[in-house]
Amino acid sequence: MNPLLLSIGAFLSLGEACTIIAVGKDASATGFPMVSHSDDSGPSTTDVRLVRVPRRQWPKGSVRKLYEWRIPYPRMVSSDMAPEYHPQVGQQEFEAIAEIPQVEETWGYWDTEYGMQNEWGLSIGESTATAMTAGWAATKDKPWGHNRVGIEDLTKLALERCKTARCAVQTMGDVAVQQGFYSADTGSPDAPAYGGSSEALVVVDAEPGDMWVFNVLTGKKNASAIWAAQRLPSDHVAAVGNSFTIRSL
Repeated sequence: MNPLLLSIGAFLSLGEACTIIAVGKDASATGFPMVSHSDDSGPSTTDVRLVRVPRRQWPKGSVRKLYEWRIPYPRMVSSDMAPEYHPQVGQQEFEAIAEIPQVEETWGYWDTEYGMQNEWGLSIGESTATAMTAGWAATKDKPWGHNRVGIEDLTKLALERCKTARCAVQTMGDVAVQQGFYSADTGSPDAPAYGGSSEALVVVDAEPGDMWVFNVLTGKKNASAIWAAQRLPSDHVAAVGNSFTIRSL
């Protein structure tokens, strides 16, 4: 088992947003970076399943579908995802909102609402943040939505395709710009919830042992994305509590 540690607190509390604590490799007794994430859903029920997504090889020309993930059970129903997400009796498959080219091989990883940790020790913690833009998913029930990727699929894509934190932040940023980023906590256009309209992550890897902060928000006119990432010193401890922490690059 990879010695890099990932701690996820998945519990229901009165908190309405998640908090990240991360430790650089030179501030850690293990010599490896660590990241933790409290998954707070407020009064809502949450699909708390811990799913192991297997490594897979894909035929040439395959596509990777993007979805609007949900919070209550089931958070996903799709024959294209891990076996635990395949349709059960009485369940209807979720409709994809976009497709991107699939890579030849995707890595195995642990999954909850967000991607957690893959087989190479790449690990992610999440915290919803505040921004001055808002975006919505391009689903049939949201004719005002123009965006096709949320933090749920971004984190999963990073773990499917990357071994390092640097690769993960670049991959997530590129897809967000190309597909348009939305937050699941943005409310409605007549009363946008700017307090939950963006996302912050801390991404760490087992090798070379880096720790990165990643911030992303919807771009102008409810489209595309604006993102930034910053590598943190290895002897630092990082805390992200529902706010962007990158101040300058």
